[in-house]
Amino acid sequence: MRRLLLIILFSSLLLSASLPLYFKGNEKITSRDLYDTLGLRLPYAAAIWEDHPVLDQAAISQSASALTSYYRSRGYFDAKITTQDTNTSILFLIQENEPVTVADIKINSVLDVDSAVMLKLEDHFDQEAFSESKQKIKKRYGDLGYCNAEFNSKAWVDTQVHKAYILFEATPNEQCTFGTINVASTPNIDEKLTASMLRFNEGDPYSLSLIQQSYEALYAQEAIARVTINDNDRNGSVVPIIVGIEETEKPVRFTAGLGYSSDQGAGALAGIKHRNFFGDLKTLSLDTLYSQIKHEASGTLSIPLHNRASIHGEVGYVDQQFDGYRSKSVFEKLTLKYQDIPSSALIGLLFNEEATYESANTRDFPNNHLFILSPLGEVNIDTRDKPLDPKKGYWINAKAQGSLLNAYSDATYFKTLLSGAYLDSFGDHVIGTRVKWGTLRTYDGRIPPSYRFYAGGMNSNRAYTYRDLGPKDIYGNPLGFNSLLEGSVEYRFPIYTAFRGVLFSDLTFGSNDYIPDYTLPYLATGIGLRYVTPIGPIALDVGVDPGDPAQYAIHFRVGELF
Repeated sequence: MRRLLLIILFSSLLLSASLPLYFKGNEKITSRDLYDTLGLRLPYAAAIWEDHPVLDQAAISQSASALTSYYRSRGYFDAKITTQDTNTSILFLIQENEPVTVADIKINSVLDVDSAVMLKLEDHFDQEAFSESKQKIKKRYGDLGYCNAEFNSKAWVDTQVHKAYILFEATPNEQCTFGTINVASTPNIDEKLTASMLRFNEGDPYSLSLIQQSYEALYAQEAIARVTINDNDRNGSVVPIIVGIEETEKPVRFTAGLGYSSDQGAGALAGIKHRNFFGDLKTLSLDTLYSQIKHEASGTLSIPLHNRASIHGEVGYVDQQFDGYRSKSVFEKLTLKYQDIPSSALIGLLFNEEATYESANTRDFPNNHLFILSPLGEVNIDTRDKPLDPKKGYWINAKAQGSLLNAYSDATYFKTLLSGAYLDSFGDHVIGTRVKWGTLRTYDGRIPPSYRFYAGGMNSNRAYTYRDLGPKDIYGNPLGFNSLLEGSVEYRFPIYTAFRGVLFSDLTFGSNDYIPDYTLPYLATGIGLRYVTPIGPIALDVGVDPGDPAQYAIHFRVGELF
């Protein structure tokens, strides 16, 4: 009897055992999507240490039902899914059959919402795209102040002829305005300070976009852990706002890491930050960086002000290796910044005590000790959708700094750097362009050689290694430029799952004059590989000078170039 019970128990364990899961017959929908539907993760080809997804045999019927529902949501209403269970694996046999396609789309709207509709004629009827279209239409009306707009969206599916007929209707009603604004904050964060960070005021036209920008502005403050902006208690066309703020329970954060880049080589960093230093969203941070060519330590105090302004004070020490000399500096910087979305502006004062030493060429890089006091300014506009992996948008950045020869500064000089980029996408394909122009003029006295423009590297011309482009001295060390013009063009395209490819071309002009020498171009063409991760794409680029194939370089980084 005991033996019989053991046999029954062993058989039940076998029946409920987890076995490797496979799909067969799916042509239009990838196996990875089907695994995701079941909450399973299919390892990428490079992740050879991960096991193949398995499924409990007791969940076969429920999984088949989930897959059928998923196929219906993608327009395959006649899909048939059966299972084949062996002692070694579970196989789902899929007959996708003919999908339902979109036969007609009617839009009744006083606003132009055509671009918000994610479905096109003859597309497969995708329920997710249909729902996303509804949300985009509602957002379009909400962004323009129609908070009480009425919507009617329907989809009729004829499974006999495999056609879908879609209707989107919108009635705007009266435009709305923001009403009274009440902020519920914590004792350590001033309510008036957080209220001044909102992107709207009482009486402004109502806009969902401004509410979203307010969320982004508040979450940019590291001491804030949670934000709620309640706009549901409406009084006709007036929308009162209730803002809730919760601060982080652990304001002190430690950071540490190891890494490698083709520009700076292997490196390590460590830091500590208090994200609500003495309250009211002030932050105090201490950071260190040690790499093969750069050693840096700095401390920063940031104080938010009312009406989207902030004050930043920074002190630091930097020791870095250039080809032909080393540079060591102690600096203090004080800046006042105004941050809006998508633009910001900054003015400040930089005091830099810098020493050039261990020079191999004292004529071009004299060993000296200089003091430079520089007023500076910066303007930035950034509309990109994602900073590390952008697909659409543009950014423009303008920097300027200079000094007059006096008791506190050893030079009269002026330096500007203008840069910008534009990106657009069609599907998973992205085309981007970037331009950078800089000039440095020294009128009197001396400035450190590190102030010059150096080109080459993963953020510059990729046919050259870091700071290695341009004329050299008698020892083969790059001299840098007083003026620089660089441009890049990239085409980014999908390869397989998380892998993407890049074709690029970089062009550089430079000179020792104040205008680049356009008769002497430095050209690079190349290819790149991207592996998409949650922190951004891991990038590998290989660039070569087409006029001199012996001139090439390999670059590695995290994140796109622009």
